[in-house]
Amino acid sequence: MTMNRLIKLKFGLIAIFILSACSSQSEKQSTSNEDQQIISNVAADMDNQVALYENGLGEKQIERYKMVVLPTQVNLSNQYQLPISSDLLSETITHEIATALHNSQRFEIFANKNSNDSQSNENSEVDSNGITQSEFYLKSTLTQLDTDETVRILKATGQGVEEKQVSTTVLYQIIDAKTNKIVLGRSLRYQLKSTTNSESLSTTINNTFAKIADLMKREVLNEIYPIRILKADNNQIILDQPLPVDTECDVIRIGEKLKDGYTNSVLGYEQTQVGKLAVTNVTSVLSYGKIIDGQVSEGDICKIGQAKSLVASELVIRTERGGVILPFD
Repeated sequence: MTMNRLIKLKFGLIAIFILSACSSQSEKQSTSNEDQQIISNVAADMDNQVALYENGLGEKQIERYKMVVLPTQVNLSNQYQLPISSDLLSETITHEIATALHNSQRFEIFANKNSNDSQSNENSEVDSNGITQSEFYLKSTLTQLDTDETVRILKATGQGVEEKQVSTTVLYQIIDAKTNKIVLGRSLRYQLKSTTNSESLSTTINNTFAKIADLMKREVLNEIYPIRILKADNNQIILDQPLPVDTECDVIRIGEKLKDGYTNSVLGYEQTQVGKLAVTNVTSVLSYGKIIDGQVSEGDICKIGQAKSLVASELVIRTERGGVILPFD
């Protein structure tokens, strides 16, 4: 009798152990399934955040690049003839560049801590501002700033008109902060003429810097973030960047990635021109346009060419009677 009880007790303990093990295994399996579901959900969320297209650097982003805009170096032979000091010139153009890039909403722009010392040593600028914490930094140099003020006598009225002309050249580079590799390097020239009587020469210079900064922004965006067609419906298209009305673009279809046979670095992509389009309307962040040639599709990119040397249209003066005084009068 005692032996039977012991046997029953042993079997009972074994049964309890087996049930406990099964229960534990079931809980582990349930927990494992829950964890797997959480991981799957996180992965799905990450997939939704990853950019659909690679940028011009061959990367997909889930957040904006961080960029430090270094103070513009001033290297002018005629500095003593200008009405603005080199420090103020540097501060003004640096501010315009940083503002233009910030307003593009494609970069996180950080100010340089030594912005009041535009002629400081390059290495000290890099170290003191912790530029290695950002992906890129932008260096620029003002190499030309020519100004001219004249008074022209209009033949029709004999009235004198003040004319101000500013010509400037800025060199700039975008440098990878980790590798110190130059990602983009260009030279920009711009000439602005003004016949506004109430405008000072300093104002004309500032307006010229604003135009140069806008051109720089467009070149940088065109290089790193090519203009994409977000939507193509019949003859109408929507672009992911604002462009001036009447701008005409070549539409390029991107093919396979091309790599260097020796270094395996990305050289670019196969590109095939498939059409042309013209911008008809613009908002603060988008452009609307029409297809004027070829067959374009969503995801194609647009190229408007590099702005090398531009001259702004001359301004005119309106008379009290509603007429205008032309610059060539």
